[in-house]
Amino acid sequence: MSRQALIEVILSRSNMERAWEQVKANRGAPGEDGVTLARWERNWEANIERLRQQVHTNTYCPNRPKRFLVSKKDGGMRELCRLTVSDKVLQRSVLNIIEKPFEQQFLDCAHGYRPKRSVATAVQQVVTHRDFGRLWVLDADIRACFDSLDHALLIERIRETISDWFVLNLTELWLKAGRKHRHQAVGVPMGAVLSPLWCNIYLHPMDVQLSAAGWKLVRYADDFIVLTHTQEEAQRAWQAVEQTLEGLKLELSASKTCLASFNEGFTFLGVTFEGQRLSYNWQQKRIEISGQNLKTLRQRPPDFYGR
Repeated sequence: MSRQALIEVILSRSNMERAWEQVKANRGAPGEDGVTLARWERNWEANIERLRQQVHTNTYCPNRPKRFLVSKKDGGMRELCRLTVSDKVLQRSVLNIIEKPFEQQFLDCAHGYRPKRSVATAVQQVVTHRDFGRLWVLDADIRACFDSLDHALLIERIRETISDWFVLNLTELWLKAGRKHRHQAVGVPMGAVLSPLWCNIYLHPMDVQLSAAGWKLVRYADDFIVLTHTQEEAQRAWQAVEQTLEGLKLELSASKTCLASFNEGFTFLGVTFEGQRLSYNWQQKRIEISGQNLKTLRQRPPDFYGR
């Protein structure tokens, strides 16, 4: 697809209207400009046309994301961001079109924020590895992953698949607007429409390198584990992951990364694995599953990742 053709598909009336309907369906709060969904909707056709013209004339300028804190399950706090409605609509219109070529590249070990993939598919893969005797786990935690993604590396990865100048320019504008510190070209805002795809694009080389080396990993965005047959293999996997992340300008959190096993039990994606059993919370109820039947997990996803 040519450069002009790609941006025209993104900015087509049908795609922009679809993006607006998707944003409206999510019922999000207003961003930095204070414009609510109801206010944007009163002139939604004119607002879409304004966005199209701004991109075409290179006059579009995104707002800085509105940052706020939410409580984490472990008692800490996580910083999330809200985009303006206009920025959400434009990001969604881009996502609708560029997601497919990246999806064709991503590996089966990646499950987070991908079509037809979920916590349930990730857990199913973990259970499959368990049943093949991989009972030791590297429970990995990337230190401040979203805040540490290097903009130059991310743009380089995107450019390998998308050559459209408009898309690359929009990406650079959004990344610059989303910086926590203006002088540091790192970090993507958690809560932005495109951030999950950016994370998957950025970590895809890790999936490729570790898989090519024979390691079995299961990843959901920046949460991942590596499953091995022995404790010694898990320790070697730790070293391999550290070396791979170094090339991505990322590092493991020393305090949160550890070795675990199914015999001792561990928690991944809100699900506790112990022997042949797994358990998690759903709507303030404790769900327990034994063996390989994960139908309940699909119908009643864990609270933390199911919302």
